[in-house]
Amino acid sequence: MSGATFTRFFQDSGRHLVRLAYLLVGDLADAEDVAQEVLEELYRRWADIREDTAMAYARTAVVNRSRSMLRRRAVARRFAPFLAEREQTAAAPLEDRWLWDLVQELPRRQREVVVLRYWCDLGEAEIARVLGVSAGTVKSSASRARARLAAAFTGVLDSPKGAQ
Repeated sequence: MSGATFTRFFQDSGRHLVRLAYLLVGDLADAEDVAQEVLEELYRRWADIREDTAMAYARTAVVNRSRSMLRRRAVARRFAPFLAEREQTAAAPLEDRWLWDLVQELPRRQREVVVLRYWCDLGEAEIARVLGVSAGTVKSSASRARARLAAAFTGVLDSPKGAQ
């Protein structure tokens, strides 16, 4: 495929990939890094990638790189007391911060399914392909996530401050 085709793909999909990464990692700078790394890799391999599968490839790569970043963060948190003061991350630029906080508390797989289903509007089969799991795993993860969010949502609404 031509460079012009990649340029069009970048213009059409770049922001979407940053947003997907942001919803998975929770930090805009890290999300931009993830998306940039994926787009660089995609550019290098563009001649080998079919245009009709480029977005699926990019989504899968963003999910995988986001997982890697979250693993690195977990290790960093574990050793943070032994290191210099932890970096401050930017607050999420979301209007419904309380909902974002609830989603971030979900286990990794459930959070990925929720983001891919409700933000990317992907069906179960495509989510399964992106995550490399069965459709049944996607269904059960979505069901568990909805149950956890419903319980947490009820707790937020019952709190004295409510959802602010």
